Amino acid sequence: MSIPTGGGTPMRLTAVMRSLGLLVSLGLSSSALAQEVPGDEAPRRSPQLAVEVGGSLARMNHPSTFVPTTRNMTREVESRASAVRLTGGLHFNLRRGAGRNDLWWVNGVDWYLGDDVDVLAFRPGLEKRFVLARRLTLGVAAYGSAAEVSVPTGQINQDPGGGPTMGDSFYEGRARKWIFGAGGMASLQFAITRVLYTRLQGGYTQFFKKAEDFNVGTEGFAVSLSGPFAAALVGVSF
Repeated sequence: MSIPTGGGTPMRLTAVMRSLGLLVSLGLSSSALAQEVPGDEAPRRSPQLAVEVGGSLARMNHPSTFVPTTRNMTREVESRASAVRLTGGLHFNLRRGAGRNDLWWVNGVDWYLGDDVDVLAFRPGLEKRFVLARRLTLGVAAYGSAAEVSVPTGQINQDPGGGPTMGDSFYEGRARKWIFGAGGMASLQFAITRVLYTRLQGGYTQFFKKAEDFNVGTEGFAVSLSGPFAAALVGVSF
């Protein structure tokens, strides 16, 4: 019994066509999956603003003195060379529209925890950032500074909206002075997640003069805030 020599050709052709179809379908499936699942190197959206809070240690130098109290007595304000600050910040990305993350308008706020001597300082400025690693950034900033320094006077003042009797509308008066300066700082920022980060700062602020002439306490009493500082903060960016 003989088998025709041309009888196997349609069968072989059908098998080849089936194999080609299977390969094409597998290629299309893998291409679709590659488009649907983003890779690890997908571009990240540049943040628009950041909010941070933390603590810092800065210079706050003044001699000891005696200030009046509300009972016609005096209490001692001990001398000090430094103070702990509660530090916060609200920062804006100036190149958000261009999809960049390297130039920021920074606004720092510092509240000095100095017992009887209260200080509230503001630090607006510009910060240039450089990428050191995927999660690590170096920032270099220059800023201006304005600080309100106040000390107690021992006088009792009444809120204009208060009543005729002693109560919550009465408060102890304070002598206040504003001083101004400028400074610079460097920051290392580490991104924990896409929105959460931590930042270490170090810098120096130079005020143009001391806060003095309070007419309270020892003659010549003055507060100097010029000097270095170091800070550790945690923040979120949006």
